[in-house]
Amino acid sequence: MIFLQKYVPVLLLSICFCFASTAQPLINLQKKSQTVFISQRSIEWYVDESGQLGFNAIRQLHFSALPENKLKQQQTFWKIWASFELKNETGTDGEFVLQIPKSGLAGLFLNSPDTGMQLYTGSLLPLDKRSLMANSNGFRFLIKHNQQVSVWLQMQPVYSIYIPRTYNLSVIPVANYEHEDNQRLLWQGIFLGVILVMALYNLFIGIAVKDINYLYYVLSIIGIGTYFAFYYGFGIEYLWKNAPLWDTFCYLMIVPFNGLTRLLFTRTYLHTPKILPRTNILMNLFIALNIGLCLAGFYGYATQTDIIYPLLIIIGIVNTGVHCLMLAAGLVAYYKEKYQPAKFFIWANILLVIGAVLFIGRELGIWADNFFTRYLVQLGFLIQVVVFSLGLASRLNTMRNQLAKETLEKERMALEREIEKKELIEEQRKELLLQVAQQTADLKQKNIELESSFTLVKESENKLAQLNQIKDKLFSIISHDLRNPLATMQSFIKLITEHHEKLTEDEKEKLYTQAQHSLDNLNELMYNLLQWSRSQMNLIEFKQEKFNVKTLLENSARVLQLNAHMKNINILVNADENIYAYADKGMIEFVIRNLLSNAIKFSHRNNQVQIKALRQNGSVIIEVKDFGVGLSENRIKKLQEMNSTISSRGTEKEKGTGLGLLISKEFIEKNNGILFIQSEAGKGSAFSFCIQMIN
Repeated sequence: MIFLQKYVPVLLLSICFCFASTAQPLINLQKKSQTVFISQRSIEWYVDESGQLGFNAIRQLHFSALPENKLKQQQTFWKIWASFELKNETGTDGEFVLQIPKSGLAGLFLNSPDTGMQLYTGSLLPLDKRSLMANSNGFRFLIKHNQQVSVWLQMQPVYSIYIPRTYNLSVIPVANYEHEDNQRLLWQGIFLGVILVMALYNLFIGIAVKDINYLYYVLSIIGIGTYFAFYYGFGIEYLWKNAPLWDTFCYLMIVPFNGLTRLLFTRTYLHTPKILPRTNILMNLFIALNIGLCLAGFYGYATQTDIIYPLLIIIGIVNTGVHCLMLAAGLVAYYKEKYQPAKFFIWANILLVIGAVLFIGRELGIWADNFFTRYLVQLGFLIQVVVFSLGLASRLNTMRNQLAKETLEKERMALEREIEKKELIEEQRKELLLQVAQQTADLKQKNIELESSFTLVKESENKLAQLNQIKDKLFSIISHDLRNPLATMQSFIKLITEHHEKLTEDEKEKLYTQAQHSLDNLNELMYNLLQWSRSQMNLIEFKQEKFNVKTLLENSARVLQLNAHMKNINILVNADENIYAYADKGMIEFVIRNLLSNAIKFSHRNNQVQIKALRQNGSVIIEVKDFGVGLSENRIKKLQEMNSTISSRGTEKEKGTGLGLLISKEFIEKNNGILFIQSEAGKGSAFSFCIQMIN
């Protein structure tokens, strides 16, 4: 009896200790829509320094608290294991996502009374082989109601970039995860869409004016767009799904390439070789550094050498220097050298440089992760592309004015020399009577040349005046029409960002739709603005040709069929198949599409729009008629006399710029036609014009 009283309690304590030492920490999932954050200190860990142990072997070993001191010397081939249990107490069966720090390779073993399951993920796996097909590393699995499962998690860095700063985990319901992922796709998609539009816009202008500065700027826009596509997962999710190794190394080439293009743009925009020779030497040094970093990144990718982490630090430092150098060059050029286009460069770069420094510091672990360190650089870039559009136009106008002044100066000097020659001829005429006839002939020839010079000077003045008018009109349109959709989009973003939790799903959906409409309106404005500016600068070739009118009308109706379908509007085409016209086909097609788009916009739902063509006195009359809101007599008079944009909203609040009708009126007049407008308020409108008919 004494033996039992003495040793049984000890034996029981030993048994309890054994069970306690092998028990896994329990994580309870209690609310269906709640994300559970798992601190690295709340679960148990094991470090496999050999990197050889598998699930079966690891479950027999002893786990303990995270050995933080040991992990400071972590090697890329080590396997870091975590052990805990999950219990579903939400009241229903549920699908969850276990989110982990980014890792090269990762595996998950779930063990329950019903089944055992092995899942895999990792940034070095192709997208279709990951448990969660997304840029982030995670596992998707089902836990039944009131079920408790044992979890063994294994993470292996493989490359130094995937050694995490912390090992904190989170369990999030699938519905919450998909909602957050859709938010990422929406806002970053809008951002990349704006980048694409601005890149195409500046590319077209660069091609039109043949200025290499636009090419460098377009390349820098593409570089930033490619980087954020990589950073927010669009690369691995849409562009290179089966190239995870490239997704790991591409940062080492994308960022130096972006820095290189921005430096080249800065050199050409600010004319640093001529205006800032000392700064230009420093820029050449940074250009060489970026080229070297780009080659080093390609070497690491080609040989799969783990030089990623040290290169990341160097690239971050160099890129910070690039942004600061750009801003400093702009300040010196403007305040010291009085170079006026540099003011656009300064305003465009201030917010971007601050945002880039914060973003790079956050990536290097210097700053905390918050809204400003993450998104200020993107906001700064959106502001930059708008301001640079104005700055490039100002720079182009400055260069043309300088060229015109140099031309006038040369002609003035030539004129003075001709006058001196004339005076000399007059003096020699008195002394050389025998050469009077020849000298008179020469003098007449010189007078003709002088008249030609005066004519050229006059033509140059007229061209310069036209360019100034185009510039003033272009700035007026940009400042009036481009600001509205950008301001609208900014309001939507600010509303969703600051009041996200207060908005219902219907309100969010409505805001998303309005944001899309605003972006579509901005895209239409960019296209019309490009067409108008090219027309004003005579960059559109006027090419008349014979074409079938009915075919052209049907093609235009087919292009806008989707717009009409969205309002349940029927487009009726009425034209003889044997009507042919002789005009610029592209311009006429643009006019028809614009008139048809306006007819759909100002028609009521479940209505119809008529397009017809008929012969009249050797001409073809083309008419687009709707039965919508109609126009007042005062409105018709303004449209017929307009020389600037006039816009109004459609029957369903569709936005317009008025630029399309202005371009259409100019295209019709270039084809020797006249725009006619017949309308009655509340009963619809008929827009028609005539072009030359040919058999």
